Amino acid sequence: MCGIAGILHPDTERYAPTVRRMIDALAHRGPDDQGIWTGEHIVLGHRRLSIIDLSETGHQPMTTPSGRSWVIQNGEIYNYKELRGELRAKGHQFAGESDTEVIPHLYESDPDGFVDALRGMFAFALWDTEQKRLILGRDRAGKKPLFYAPIQGGFAFASEIKALHQVPEIDASLRDQGLHDYLSFGVVPGPETIFAGIRRVPPAHTIQLTTDPTEHSRRYWQLSFDKKTPCSEAEAVEEIDRLLQESVRLRLRSDVPVGCFLSGGIDSGLVTAIAAQSLDTPIKTFCVGFDDDAYDERPLAQLVAERYATDHEDTLLHSMGEDRIDSIIGHYDEPFADQSALPSYLVSEIAGRQIKVVLNGDGSDEIFAGYRHYVAFSFQRRLDAMGGLPKLASRQALPLLPLPRGNRSPYQFSHRFLRVLAATETERYLVLTKDLLSENEKASLYAASGRSDLHSSLRLLDQLHQTYGRLDAVDQMSGYNFERLLSDTLLIKMDIASMAHGLEARSPFLDHKLIEFAARLPSKMKLPGRQTKPLLRQLAEKYLPSEVVHAPKKGFEVPLQNWMTGSLNAMLKERLTDKASLAQQRFDPQAIDRFLTTQGWDLKRWSSVAWALFCLEVWWSHYNRATIH
Repeated sequence: MCGIAGILHPDTERYAPTVRRMIDALAHRGPDDQGIWTGEHIVLGHRRLSIIDLSETGHQPMTTPSGRSWVIQNGEIYNYKELRGELRAKGHQFAGESDTEVIPHLYESDPDGFVDALRGMFAFALWDTEQKRLILGRDRAGKKPLFYAPIQGGFAFASEIKALHQVPEIDASLRDQGLHDYLSFGVVPGPETIFAGIRRVPPAHTIQLTTDPTEHSRRYWQLSFDKKTPCSEAEAVEEIDRLLQESVRLRLRSDVPVGCFLSGGIDSGLVTAIAAQSLDTPIKTFCVGFDDDAYDERPLAQLVAERYATDHEDTLLHSMGEDRIDSIIGHYDEPFADQSALPSYLVSEIAGRQIKVVLNGDGSDEIFAGYRHYVAFSFQRRLDAMGGLPKLASRQALPLLPLPRGNRSPYQFSHRFLRVLAATETERYLVLTKDLLSENEKASLYAASGRSDLHSSLRLLDQLHQTYGRLDAVDQMSGYNFERLLSDTLLIKMDIASMAHGLEARSPFLDHKLIEFAARLPSKMKLPGRQTKPLLRQLAEKYLPSEVVHAPKKGFEVPLQNWMTGSLNAMLKERLTDKASLAQQRFDPQAIDRFLTTQGWDLKRWSSVAWALFCLEVWWSHYNRATIH
């Protein structure tokens, strides 16, 4: 795991010092080593977190014996040993044992299809000295980030936006459409960013760049639900077990100790169980919890730790002060409102003091129907089959019903479900997942102008609907979650949280072979009724205590409503009403005042929107302190 940066430009002498500043800005991603290589038209920079091949032969940037191809990589190629064997059989010679070294050799062996052979999480930049072209690439799920920006006569790229801020020519002005989309998604959806001149390389894509301003983008992998695998439920569970064991074992490849995040759910429990059985020494496990039983999974995590005799450490979290929250949110270069960023950051901080690599359970809920909104969406689809009556009844009933004020109450769930029925096809996804501001609510938040120049954020879901809308409810929701919830939110969260502490986070459920197998399973097998991820629960019976298998899903959340209406409420009001705040500059101050009263809001939903606005202001303060305009 590392940080990469570089600039493609004819004047390399001018930009070499800039690349040095860029990799300095990424020092937290790679505290062990650094390197810069300058070629014709290119400067490549690298910060290294030494995981595989700790020797000098693992130093980057690295090349092949011919010197044709130079590469820098952030991530891990888990099947590098197998690829080395295949390449050696073709006559390739390697300088060391690094996983990164297989990338330029693969490229020289198959320039068009080399990325298809990679099994792992990665973001790389490869420079072809003969063709004078730069290839940027990201892994299939988007585990590792990569941003790029045009400059006069070339391009700059980096693992994090903060490195691109070291390049004065880049247009880092605020993009209003990005802000508008953030208010609905709680993140700025890719491939755009909050900055006018900076974009992301999309997951499962490569982009070819030259000093010509034209970009050539290619999608090398696409999640498909079309071909289903005929198998019994027992056969499906057996194959999931096999693929997950293989995935975990590949991710245990490391020249430094590996640990596990152990939240108390079945996903991290399965990963921990398989990893513990694969190692000769006790694996270190880490858990954080809260002094609120509704959110605290430490007792369940302890049961798993005891069964597998792990070296376990858990930490109790309380409400945090402004400085601590400001520091955590400030690590995100864009507005980011996923509340689980806080515990993710803190558990990474604890683990990062002791180890360099950790496994987690990310991705299982998206590919195996693990969220409650799969159940709600499937039920809603069945009601749709009755015609327009349920939608009409919901729209008529909602204005007559009192708004929920409790947190996670049955009435709160019922009221939200009625809102789902009353919504349009694409609105439903946001209500079921983010549930932040609708287009009408955003219009009322803006000043009198109404910002008619902005496009509806639903356009992004309309694009997904063209790909996945023809599928049944479970596959459609899986496609939406994989493309938006996972790559735009959860993987960004984990990358920033872990790399802030020089910690590499590996996700066995996001091995593309396991993802593809899950997509081929019939939806009725993945969600036959109201119980989420039943296939993983059956597998968990083999590995985990029954209390963990049958525990209701809690999610990696914080007691947000208690915080926003209690300990953080004064901070929220201070931030949103400050004359220098973004809220006061971009929104209607009277609308902000009305919002702060909580009147007319479901209190749980209000807390989520309040947190999103609070995170926006924290980001805005960091943006202004950096004087990036």
